[in-house]
Amino acid sequence: MAKVKRHTKKKKKGLGNPVAVAASTPAGQKAISEVVSIIPWLIKAGLIGFAIWYAVGLWTKRFVKAAQNPNYPPANVSDAQAEAKADALYNAMYGPGANFDEVAGQINGLNYNGWIKVFNAFGKRGGVNPFADDMNLVEWLTDQFDDEELIQLRFLVGNVF
Repeated sequence: MAKVKRHTKKKKKGLGNPVAVAASTPAGQKAISEVVSIIPWLIKAGLIGFAIWYAVGLWTKRFVKAAQNPNYPPANVSDAQAEAKADALYNAMYGPGANFDEVAGQINGLNYNGWIKVFNAFGKRGGVNPFADDMNLVEWLTDQFDDEELIQLRFLVGNVF
């Protein structure tokens, strides 16, 4: 009968687990302790980096009020009227579909400084999507209406936006 060759596991020669080998030597233990001592610094640097990123995000997403132009006629709406118009515009555009006629009625007849008052009273407001950025009045109008409707709205306020 012929001999059957059996496969037997041979022990591997070499280093095996390099971490275990490194940890077993004094130089390896020193290297590991130096790496571990860096971890708190990395955590602190990460937290500081996150704080800076968050602060820059808040700064760039803030609402900056527009200034009225003293060379144009004074606003033809009061602050209270501007606030009421801003709320009416928001309610007309919030949710599915926007009420074009309501929006047109609210901005019809505003002069430049009146538009600025309504724009500032509107500020930045959130939409239905909680993950989307808040938008100012011009961004809301651009988001809700197509180009043809925007042309009509711009005509009502003398191409202010």
